[in-house]
Amino acid sequence: MWLVTGIDEEHRFPDWRDAAGFYRQIVGDWVSAHGDSADGRARALDDLRQGGSHEIEFPAGDGGRARFRLVWDATGGRTDHFVAC
Repeated sequence: MWLVTGIDEEHRFPDWRDAAGFYRQIVGDWVSAHGDSADGRARALDDLRQGGSHEIEFPAGDGGRARFRLVWDATGGRTDHFVAC
């Protein structure tokens, strides 16, 4: 499964094209709301390699970082342990 993560979300997709489309959308929404970085790193979305992973970070207004990832998740979201919330 392809895993797409944003600031406070994660979504899994069986198809890379669907995952890449969602990844482009959430990164594009961030850039629309906060602006691109000074080096224009959001342009890298134009050249996503078919079937490839990608990660991008932007400086956040609070001094932190906004990180977005598109990666292959070999576990499919399964873990080998229980997590208590």
